[in-house]
Amino acid sequence: MIRKYADRTEWGRIVEKKFTVVPKKTIGFSGTVTLFEMVKVKAPLYKQYEQDQEKVCIAADGYKWLQQFPELANYIVTAMYDDGDRLVQWVISICKCQGVLHNNIPWYDDLYLNIVILPGGQLYVTGQDRLDDAVRRDELGEEDVQLAWNTANLVMDEYRKGSFDMLLMSDKHLQEMLEE
Repeated sequence: MIRKYADRTEWGRIVEKKFTVVPKKTIGFSGTVTLFEMVKVKAPLYKQYEQDQEKVCIAADGYKWLQQFPELANYIVTAMYDDGDRLVQWVISICKCQGVLHNNIPWYDDLYLNIVILPGGQLYVTGQDRLDDAVRRDELGEEDVQLAWNTANLVMDEYRKGSFDMLLMSDKHLQEMLEE
């Protein structure tokens, strides 16, 4: 299992960044929200989820990643915005647990499964191969696999029913962070 940090200190792609952390308790959300602003990157990062699909740029100069860490949840939501603050995609990262370091940097223990949702509504599950590899290496047990899939299925069910409110909060949280 890999522990990931919201400030992306391990990410060599970033040349210059701004990073903000805000604890939030509002109607509908209790947890921590971070804004990772990519001022300058070494090279843009693109993702492609289907063979015939156009590549999606998720990291470049001026891009922003807003991460929402809801208390007691086994997932975090990253909303990725381009240099014009237009949503590029959401990524829901399934995790075993999450917390905040003494220096206020949020972290999560990644269970490798991700749910990617594009602005047009297309949904993709990624990371199944990394989850399977972690099990083969005895890095994760069967209970971790069950937690990962149960959480992913719950999130996808809520999304399909239109009740996964974390996505709707992304733009609101971004505007609040940019105004502070």
